[in-house]
Amino acid sequence: MLVPFFDDSAIAAWKLRLGTWLYSRLAGRSTLPRPRQLTKAEALAAFPGLRARGLRSGLEFFDARTQDARLTIANVRDAVAAGAVFCNHTRVVACDAQGVSLRAGSEELRVRCQRVVNAAGPSVDPVRRALGADGDDLVRNSRGSHVVLPARAGELALCAFLPDERVQFVIPHEGGTLCGTTDVDDATTDCEGPPPSDDLSYLHEALAYLLDPAPTRADVQFAYAGWRALPNVAGPPGALNREGFVVQESVACGRLHTVVGGKLTTHRSFAERAVADIFGLDAASPTRSRPLPGGGGPREVDDPLWWRHGGLAGELRACLDKAPELAEPLCEHRPFLAVELSYAVTHEGAVTFADAMLRRLIDVRGPCLEPACLQRALGVFVRAGGVVEDADAAIAAVTDEVRDVTGDLCGWRQDQP
Repeated sequence: MLVPFFDDSAIAAWKLRLGTWLYSRLAGRSTLPRPRQLTKAEALAAFPGLRARGLRSGLEFFDARTQDARLTIANVRDAVAAGAVFCNHTRVVACDAQGVSLRAGSEELRVRCQRVVNAAGPSVDPVRRALGADGDDLVRNSRGSHVVLPARAGELALCAFLPDERVQFVIPHEGGTLCGTTDVDDATTDCEGPPPSDDLSYLHEALAYLLDPAPTRADVQFAYAGWRALPNVAGPPGALNREGFVVQESVACGRLHTVVGGKLTTHRSFAERAVADIFGLDAASPTRSRPLPGGGGPREVDDPLWWRHGGLAGELRACLDKAPELAEPLCEHRPFLAVELSYAVTHEGAVTFADAMLRRLIDVRGPCLEPACLQRALGVFVRAGGVVEDADAAIAAVTDEVRDVTGDLCGWRQDQP
């Protein structure tokens, strides 16, 4: 990552240099290179398109990155392998002395239990209400909006401190460049909403501050927003402590343990501490050393399947041995093979066609919405065992959800040049 320092940057260069130096020291024997200072000329050469006017210097540092949806799936698969029962598309509806009632469509499932761990993130308070907890809300939700620009060469990303003290990221991905984010309180309670026009305009202005030439509105290919679940205390969202903690309450079946806050980067260590506290365990968790599904095996850097599935790439290749026709690209507009969609149904818990296209085949630009490509993908989904009662409705569900995710994007792009 490159941190550019402009005349009006919100953080002094020396402070960040000191911070990244301490960061690298705390990393111990990390294989990542140490941070290094860059002159103005070096920063401009490293990141073509960075604004030269007012640029003073830069700082290059290294970090790891992940795909959050794939990491979530890996955790679910690991839990199932350890004996958990995974119920997708299931809602908590009630709690009584015997346990918890769940509903999936028209079917209801009863789970006999004395302890419930509520790790629903931004939805922890609606889950608490469904379970009968009547205390004040535990979380407040902060909306983080993102936009996607066209792809750029190289892997170097920007991490820039804006004059308003917010941080703006510009991160290259295959097929597009992910840019964001905002940090705005969001009172939405039922589901995560799309980025509003104000967020899109803010991000566009931030990118105009950083890049030359500034991107136009027409350059924005995709947009979405996500929620951060923060403790329900006073103060600006960006200043709140992100470390997670557990709140215990009494409900009809016993004890409810609600996770508040937390960070993706510390999810494993926090989970170990929480489980040890809830169940009075002393032994270290085996997750300290056992890799998640896909995290083991040899590095196969020349295989695109390995980059998307890690050590599980061998399972996909085994599927190809049985069905060689699945080696064909799913469509010409995205990098996925047909076997990856089939695998999403057979191994990754995709219940609906929209599940597979939006939450298994993750692309920074969202799913391909070309009608012919969706029809082909639907055929692969059905042949893999996916249930589709109405083909047109299944395809419409994908396009409708993309429209819901992107929100005001189409109108915003046309509003001004």
